[in-house]
Amino acid sequence: MARSGPTTKDTSTVPLGLAQIRVGDSASNIATATAVLLAAASIGALANTKFTGNVDYWKLESGFPLLEDLSLPIRESASLECAFKELTPYNLALARGIDPAAAQSATVTLLDSVTVGGGIGAGIVIAVDDTGGVVSDTWVVTFDDATHYTVYGLETGVLCAGTLIGGACAPDNGGHPYFTIPIDHFDASWLADETYTFKTQAYVADGGYSSAHSGTINLGNLAAPAFVRMEAVYTYPNQTNHMYVIFPRANVTSSTEIDWAAEDTIASPLVFEGKRADSETSGGDVAWDNAPIGIIIFD
Repeated sequence: MARSGPTTKDTSTVPLGLAQIRVGDSASNIATATAVLLAAASIGALANTKFTGNVDYWKLESGFPLLEDLSLPIRESASLECAFKELTPYNLALARGIDPAAAQSATVTLLDSVTVGGGIGAGIVIAVDDTGGVVSDTWVVTFDDATHYTVYGLETGVLCAGTLIGGACAPDNGGHPYFTIPIDHFDASWLADETYTFKTQAYVADGGYSSAHSGTINLGNLAAPAFVRMEAVYTYPNQTNHMYVIFPRANVTSSTEIDWAAEDTIASPLVFEGKRADSETSGGDVAWDNAPIGIIIFD
């Protein structure tokens, strides 16, 4: 008997399985309208993936009874929803709208001072993007007398022993300073054995989320989500053909839900929303003028 109804035209086009979600830096890849992120940028094992291209239409109606004459698109958006199985600082940072690949600048923070009336002037100086000098340590300045002080780190040890308050303290760390205490940072009111404590945090090139079991996710301090590049790479079962969904400037806008179960993995949701990436928006590029939200590519 002859077959009836719809039949398969090409078995190589039958989708099966999940797309691989890759996340990278938006700004450095904005001029490229093809897939550029490597498999190493994958966020890991997923529970599901779903692409949604939403269009709102305005409809023109006329006559009586009213009949539709035409439909005009007035709003378009695109999003990709997924749920990750692997609970890592990287994935959880993404879910909170943080770009986990963005570098964290080095910082210096005053912690405490024990003094009767000693004062300070200009702030301690560090190179915020220095990958070699600044280290993560807590530093204690101990005054030998009213005109000399010594600095030691709880991890690093003694630096700048017997430094005059009228001179600078800029200890060397392989050609880069750990920090610089400027000339006359301390006035002459400090007394022997009084202390001044500060902390430096090293520059982190990968945002501090590269390890699956380290990193910090702060709660209660949400800001506008960072822009990231999202590429969903779907490989057809023939292992030859692919479909790519690319959002060159995406925000992650999801409410974090972590549901622990005794005999199942978590499936914490993650929603990537494509945002404008054309040359008329800040951070965009001419490469996306004809596809301002993103693109779907088949090969």
